[in-house]
Amino acid sequence: MINLKVDEAYAFDYLSILEVKKIKSAKSHDAWSDCLTYLKNQFSQEKWFLIINSEEYRKMIQANQLTFNAVDKAKNNEVTAKEVDYCNFQRHTAKQNLQKKFFNKDLNEQKFGYEKYENSRTHSS
Repeated sequence: MINLKVDEAYAFDYLSILEVKKIKSAKSHDAWSDCLTYLKNQFSQEKWFLIINSEEYRKMIQANQLTFNAVDKAKNNEVTAKEVDYCNFQRHTAKQNLQKKFFNKDLNEQKFGYEKYENSRTHSS
């Protein structure tokens, strides 16, 4: 295994992906458990519980579940590429929200082509 320096929310997004996979298949439990332990050891117990039990983390899991479901449906042409793309945008938004709330900074990761979603969200608020 290697260590990779990423935004904190990126790491929690990965953990949430493993959580979705763990729910789908018991074979993924060990990968999820290893990742959880590795991340947990990098935080104080208080901060860890704040993050892992937060609404932001819960929404990250939901966004990943929606994305996984959309990708599964796309395999049978049951959803459009645009619908899958929008799920991915929701996932990115969940990451941004967790990063800002718990780490008080923006993601380093840049997404392109989501202006139409961001603009429609701004105008609908």
